[in-house]
Amino acid sequence: MKRTFAFALTIFLCLGFLFGFGSKEELPTAIDPANPSPQDEDFLFSQRIVSLVPSVTETLFAIDAQDMIVARTDFCTWPPEVAAIPSVGGFDGKTISLERILSFKPDLVCLAEVMHNHLIQPLEDLGIEVFVSNAESVQHIQDEILMLGSFTGKMDDTMLLLDTISWQLEQARIQATEKATAESPDTVYWEVAAAPYFTPGKNSFITDLLAVIGLENIFAQVPQAYPQVSEESIIAGQPQVIFFPDYNHQGQQAVQTIARRAGWQTLPAVANGKIFPVDSDLFSRPGPRIGEMALQLVDLIYGLPPQLEGAP
Repeated sequence: MKRTFAFALTIFLCLGFLFGFGSKEELPTAIDPANPSPQDEDFLFSQRIVSLVPSVTETLFAIDAQDMIVARTDFCTWPPEVAAIPSVGGFDGKTISLERILSFKPDLVCLAEVMHNHLIQPLEDLGIEVFVSNAESVQHIQDEILMLGSFTGKMDDTMLLLDTISWQLEQARIQATEKATAESPDTVYWEVAAAPYFTPGKNSFITDLLAVIGLENIFAQVPQAYPQVSEESIIAGQPQVIFFPDYNHQGQQAVQTIARRAGWQTLPAVANGKIFPVDSDLFSRPGPRIGEMALQLVDLIYGLPPQLEGAP
């Protein structure tokens, strides 16, 4: 359980610029599939991939390119079959050595922006292609899936996956529209971590995903992807729904803890029992299950609210 918490929180902290990394620089990425150079054409069908990004590992499985993965990280845990693939170590770039990566003789290494920036130049100097993942929106997720499909030559499977994702997102949007009433909630506080409080901001795929189903993140205008916010600002935002990743699988116990926080009883989300735990692994990975995430959120919002037994 502690490991799950560490993984999900590390994803948000490091990929989401939680400590104020601010504006995103243009970093080296692998090939643009729309404009491959002659040199790039030989690489479009990669054979040996080291994936240091859980969402990328999921995508490679989802497009039937899993046989190309020669190594992963300890936190690449979905789907379960990934356990059979050797690991290079933890997700944090500081725990992964270049030598360990090179021992798998990769022709493509998939990295996470910020977390693994220090590996980009050494890999490129050795002639190894890199793909730098930084999906900040639903569209970015789909773009990255398309690029990975082009690298692996799995375009048929990739287009099928993208069609499925598009259908799921549209179904989620339609269901939310059909079920929404004048009294339906429309503002959300998404808690990534507490004490201190971190939440998705403008440049987070979570904020974009909420917008797909007609919900507004109360911190959507904060420019960072995952800013630190004050408890006072959360209360002032008066969210009608609270979502939080259930890192330790505490379920209703964690819901009760949030509902009993001093001063939070004034929040519509608490008063109306709209506090929902979500799968911490699923909702920390901007990958091929983005459509599934949207459908789950709609079910939570418009299903029966949980009972806050004993809540004030």
